[in-house]
Amino acid sequence: MRLRFVIVSMIVLALSVATGNAQTFTGTIDGYWSYNSNTPVDGAGQRVIVGRAFDLYDQAFSLNYGELAVDYKPNNVGLRVDVGFGDAAEVVHSNEADIWRHIQQAYVTAGKDKFTFDFGKFVTPFGAEVIETKDNLNYTRGLLFTYAIPFYHFGARTTLGYSENVSVSAYVVNGWDRVKENNSAKSIGINASVKPHGKVGIIANFLFGKENPNVDKSRELYEGILNLNLHERIGLTGDWVLGRDHVSEFEKVEWQAIAGYAKLKLLDQLSINGRYEWFDDRSGFRTGTVQEAQTATITAQVPSAT
Repeated sequence: MRLRFVIVSMIVLALSVATGNAQTFTGTIDGYWSYNSNTPVDGAGQRVIVGRAFDLYDQAFSLNYGELAVDYKPNNVGLRVDVGFGDAAEVVHSNEADIWRHIQQAYVTAGKDKFTFDFGKFVTPFGAEVIETKDNLNYTRGLLFTYAIPFYHFGARTTLGYSENVSVSAYVVNGWDRVKENNSAKSIGINASVKPHGKVGIIANFLFGKENPNVDKSRELYEGILNLNLHERIGLTGDWVLGRDHVSEFEKVEWQAIAGYAKLKLLDQLSINGRYEWFDDRSGFRTGTVQEAQTATITAQVPSAT
């Protein structure tokens, strides 16, 4: 696993050198130590926290994610490559093997006027949370992000930015969390972002396509996100997801999730962030168990600028 990461990193470094000074570098290192009062132990005797994806291990120092990204776009054509290593890379790419686990994104991009076209592997537009911890309100990721939506896609994407307040994207991809397709069908997605007011933002997502290679039925995924910046110190976000699929020609499955996020900036260097969510895996399709789960999370955020 480490050898694969070194190889991928060397490829990114070679691309960086070849493109001179036209590229932008970003990087992050994310580690943690956690304590779970339930003292969880899995079947192999490891202290793994069941139901978690990005904070897996109890009472252990862990590398969640280390990432290096290169964004090269000197003119109208460019390249974006993000490589990563750690527990998050393994979780996000559990469907993939070998070198793909360490490539979070890798796509060529071309733009003209208000249009942008991308081809390759890119992160999903679904979700109010993202893979990188530093870009979320809470250190942990919620059930909605972990179980209800995909992490990434491989295919083609085009984006039309009508203005700084309105943009629409359409994409054709292999499906959910797969570079290598498991069937001959493709999934079609639409993402729309609208800011009708300076303090209000609305995002809508839709994805449709066959995911089960043994069933001639398609999976549907719907999402709506509402962002409210009520005050320079208060921000609220609501996220709703509904998914449907088939495990046989006659048996339909469904899951639904709702999450609410809040950020209260008490001081310039101190924010209190919260998340509440409800996840209904009414068919047991996403988690393996028929259940309704609820979580509540509070995070103290102390940003530091260097």
